[in-house]
Amino acid sequence: MSQDNDKRELLKLKQGLIEESDAIDTGGYDVKMPETAAEKTKNWMWYHTGMIILGALIIIVGIICYLVLFKKEPRDLTVYSVNNYALSIIENLEVNMSRFCPDFDNDGKGNVKIEMAVRDKVLGNIEMYEEVLNGDAEIYIGTRDQITGIYEDVKKAKGQEIFCSLDGVEEAEGYMVDITKTAFGKALKMFTSDLFIAVKQGERSAEGIEFVSNIVSGKSFG
Repeated sequence: MSQDNDKRELLKLKQGLIEESDAIDTGGYDVKMPETAAEKTKNWMWYHTGMIILGALIIIVGIICYLVLFKKEPRDLTVYSVNNYALSIIENLEVNMSRFCPDFDNDGKGNVKIEMAVRDKVLGNIEMYEEVLNGDAEIYIGTRDQITGIYEDVKKAKGQEIFCSLDGVEEAEGYMVDITKTAFGKALKMFTSDLFIAVKQGERSAEGIEFVSNIVSGKSFG
């Protein structure tokens, strides 16, 4: 039956009774629309696979960026470097100082993080003094003049002693001690000048003093 219809359409086309476009079957195919929830879900997934993959990639990249930029590694103590050292020196100090830091937060290991401010050409040491007065660092390191300068500046401006007394720590000079002269400093063999360490007055002063005592005495945890 279908062949007869095709022949008739072809004959009409040759006779010029109909246009070629009229002879084209525009009926198309029967498309079965999804009816059940499973079929609709499968159909939606088919048409949106690309968007789903792209969305997943965006989420993964976002998580990685957050972990790299904002997620802070757990630390037992924060050391603030008044002096500006090369990154390689800071990383070396972090690794080696962590060996002498007790596991205060009970996460399985002692971890020391060193932070450092860069002096502003116009504003000077404002960032550093903001950290000294309001920051979270428990330990400060720098040259003798730098540590002494902070102590005297705060005492003059605020009338208070910013650093704890280290009288109970061997080789201490009042509130600071030169760790380059200790077994710790001599073992590293990386210092060309003095490196004094001091403990900030605060709730964690006792922990800071214990850490400094460990460095001076050589008591390590790994």
